[in-house]
Amino acid sequence: MNKLNLLWSKARQRLTETKLKSLYSDLMIQDKEELIQKRLNSEGGDKEGLKEAELRRKLTNIMSAYGLLHHFDPDAPKQKEHPAYNSATDDYINKSIFKDKKLNYLWSKAENSGFTHEELIALREEFSHHQEKIDQYYDLFDDNSGKDDGYKNVINEDELDKFNEISEHTNEMTKDFIGKANAIREKHRDLRDGYDKLQRVIAKGPNNREFIEPKVQGLWKIAVAANFTVDELASLKVELQHYESRLLKLRHLRADHVSNREKHKSKVAAAGDKINHFEEQEQMIKKHSRKVEKMHSDLESRILERHTEL
Repeated sequence: MNKLNLLWSKARQRLTETKLKSLYSDLMIQDKEELIQKRLNSEGGDKEGLKEAELRRKLTNIMSAYGLLHHFDPDAPKQKEHPAYNSATDDYINKSIFKDKKLNYLWSKAENSGFTHEELIALREEFSHHQEKIDQYYDLFDDNSGKDDGYKNVINEDELDKFNEISEHTNEMTKDFIGKANAIREKHRDLRDGYDKLQRVIAKGPNNREFIEPKVQGLWKIAVAANFTVDELASLKVELQHYESRLLKLRHLRADHVSNREKHKSKVAAAGDKINHFEEQEQMIKKHSRKVEKMHSDLESRILERHTEL
């Protein structure tokens, strides 16, 4: 446990957020397996130490995969530092490539999603094309600046909708202005679809990790490939986040249960007490487990149903 905490502390100083999420998931599983192994050893199991050796190999592989092995093994070869993460040279400073903040955020995710150099070049062209659409969108407002300057004070694009609500029965507005307003409305829809398309492409990256838990990440991968609308996908993502928090809580409860049994085992044996002091906790774990399984089943069936409609 102490070694895992130390490993996590080292990782937070040098790994990107994406890799930290992945490492956290691996360490959670490793921690659970080590607790089970500790209990097995106390009961006289694994006398040859084969399972314990396998656990050590797994931990070594984890440290090696994330470039952290040399912190614990002086003889291990130190990974070559990547200038993008370990220096501040002009070539690697994270600069804003696009004028749109949301595009820059998506691009930073794309760079860490495992795409090849050629794929990133092609993807950047799509991003640039989308930036051009954004520029055209705001140019339409500039053309109508004499009509209403209220749009200049909006904070996000969703608020721009209220400036698109033009009544065709309003005699004060010319046909030309109504036409431009309709063009703005259409361009706004086009931008939303464009953002959605880019998000779906990035989500398919080999290393893209929106979620810590592999189960949840697997459902998300299927969802982004299905025919959900932008709003439906956003709502589904919130549900998956809720499901993931339940799943992480269940893992914590199970690990805590194993740890508590280990701590009190000797006391119970010495007193000759055969009462199951952990019955309440075990029932809570079973109840929570059933809820998690139902959530997974419901989400999976809904996602697969939309995926098969493609």
